[in-house]
Amino acid sequence: MMRITNSMMVNNMLLGLNRNTQKLNDIYMQMTTLQKIQKPSDDPIIAGRALKFRTSVAELTQYGDNVKQAKSWMETTENALVNTRSVLDSMRERCVQAASDILNTDGRKKVIEDLKELKNQLVLEGNVSYAGRYVFSGFKTDKKLIYDKADSSRTIEFNQTFTSDNLETMKLGEKEFTRIRLPYGNIDGTGIDIKLNGSTVPVDPSNIVVKSSTDLPNPPADDDPYEPSPGKIHILKDTGEIIFNSGDVATITNLEITYRKTDFNIGDPMPEHYFNCTDITDAANPISYVPSDDAMEYEVGANSKITVNSLGNKILTPELMQDIDELIKYVENYDKRMEEIEAGKRPQTDEFSLSELFDKMIGKLDRHMANLSTHHAELGSRMMRLTFIENRISDDKVNFKELMTNNESVDIEEVYTEFSMQSAVYQSSLIATSRIIQPTLLDFIR
Repeated sequence: MMRITNSMMVNNMLLGLNRNTQKLNDIYMQMTTLQKIQKPSDDPIIAGRALKFRTSVAELTQYGDNVKQAKSWMETTENALVNTRSVLDSMRERCVQAASDILNTDGRKKVIEDLKELKNQLVLEGNVSYAGRYVFSGFKTDKKLIYDKADSSRTIEFNQTFTSDNLETMKLGEKEFTRIRLPYGNIDGTGIDIKLNGSTVPVDPSNIVVKSSTDLPNPPADDDPYEPSPGKIHILKDTGEIIFNSGDVATITNLEITYRKTDFNIGDPMPEHYFNCTDITDAANPISYVPSDDAMEYEVGANSKITVNSLGNKILTPELMQDIDELIKYVENYDKRMEEIEAGKRPQTDEFSLSELFDKMIGKLDRHMANLSTHHAELGSRMMRLTFIENRISDDKVNFKELMTNNESVDIEEVYTEFSMQSAVYQSSLIATSRIIQPTLLDFIR
């Protein structure tokens, strides 16, 4: 038999007391912190799960923030589209009213004033911003979509190609002509180069006549600004129209034109958002622009992204601004034109009906609004999807927080019960130890 010494008994009792004290301390820490573990080494499995759950909650929190940002961006865009639709509806109402009424001079002035103000509102909607960033400008969020003030600080060179599909027959009263309309009016009269039916077929510069739409025919048959002689091309620099002889139209398959523009007016599209072009203000250091069609995406989940932007160059098109400007120009100059016809300064064939002009504008506005509705519907679909994503993230966040709580937090009833039991065990061990280790003579002497 092994001999049990007093020293061995003392060591065993101290070891037992320490173990009970440690267990009681562990339960005490759980009661005060309401956490199952205080450090990873207490339970590596719980610690590993806690790390995963906390990471998941942090990710969902970030995705939730991204969803809020995306939602705000989309709501700003939607408000701009709704306002744009309202502006176009107002323009259409003015045209319907003007087409059905015989407008006097004051009536025409009122229509012009309304159209100009509505166009200015379109500019504001095109340049709407969110948190200091322009929502319709693609990735170039630091640049406005449309000029809101005149700018002559730079010269932009354009090189654009048109096909026979871009040919448009225009009729004003008895006068009919075929044109291609450039995206801009008020272009520079220099630096124009045209190639027909292939890049290797340049047009003789002597056959390119650059003039203004206000130039009067003198005599009409020989120098009509809207009907050039066979083989010649008229470019109306103020309106951006390229006019062809009616006999030459059938031979045109494509046209490549290089031109420049320096004076940009309110309502002109910012060229870098719409066209491949070059800033040649500093000839030694030209700057090339390429419009961005890339989507701006927000990450709203693991391997899940959603497009938040709508590209303004597909909504507020150059054609829309041109149509408005063209209508304003014809209505604004109508009285002067009629006076010149009566005075014999213009041929009688230059007379046209304002009602027909407004009727045509109604059709054009309908097409622009149909295009707007298409993009608005696309945005609405993405906003609906974003709502579903937001709900899923909210639900997942609640679930993961519950899992995290169940993994880390103690059941207060269980820990109180266990504390009571462990406290009784500890008290019992103290009593047992005091009875086994009796006082000695030395204890009394002390």
